[in-house]
Amino acid sequence: MRFTIRLVRAVTILAISVLATPASAQAGNDVKCLLASNLFAKAAKDPKARTAAEASKLYYLGRIHGRLNAAQLKAELLAQQKGISPKNAGAIMNGCARQMESGIKLIQGVTQQLAPKK
Repeated sequence: MRFTIRLVRAVTILAISVLATPASAQAGNDVKCLLASNLFAKAAKDPKARTAAEASKLYYLGRIHGRLNAAQLKAELLAQQKGISPKNAGAIMNGCARQMESGIKLIQGVTQQLAPKK
């Protein structure tokens, strides 16, 4: 339970803290990861796997929000959903999880540097 709360908290902080980049730079990858995360969140039987997929979904939603308007989001969803199949979904999700983990580590490293020394 404690790990889940920390994971959700870290993802929330990271999603809020994500710096805006040009919509075209990461939009396709972020939308693909959002779709893969949503797929795994719905399909996961294991509660821990479902929680991790939900956290990933929130992370990528945070990356997309404010960078794409409705028309751009629709176009990216249509384009990216074609590239996810049962054969490659696991590999896509693993890549997305590594990217999210890297982002979390970056935020944790910076926030630890800013934390008051005891």
